Amino acid sequence: MAASKQKNMIKLWLKVLLFLFIVLCNYQLASAAKAPENLADFAVLKGEIFTVNRVGKGNKIWSKGVELKLAEISIISQADPIEQFNVRFQGPKQASLDKAVYLFEQVKTGSFPLFLEPIKSDSKNTYFQATFNLLKKNIKR
Repeated sequence: MAASKQKNMIKLWLKVLLFLFIVLCNYQLASAAKAPENLADFAVLKGEIFTVNRVGKGNKIWSKGVELKLAEISIISQADPIEQFNVRFQGPKQASLDKAVYLFEQVKTGSFPLFLEPIKSDSKNTYFQATFNLLKKNIKR
């Protein structure tokens, strides 16, 4: 009986340690994630897949996530002090996302809000765009 009780205690401690390990790993991933803030941040994410959700009042997700691929980045202008560019996403034909703010989620970035608008469709895909007009940081005058 004592050996059985000891085995059960060992199993319990192993479960607790596994749980703590999983929590720690998730914390590390969340703290390492960095939302894209500029052209360079988006450039390294080209080709990545994002899960996109519509967020309602109180930041409650009210739509099933749609997967969009960061397909293209086009530079409008990089004249100091402004950085202007478009980020285009490719999604499935049936993706019906209106012009609105969506919650983007991805392992490398965590989650971040982004205003998105549909721009075109073809026989297989629907394409969406986010436009950025940013002031560059650390500009020497």
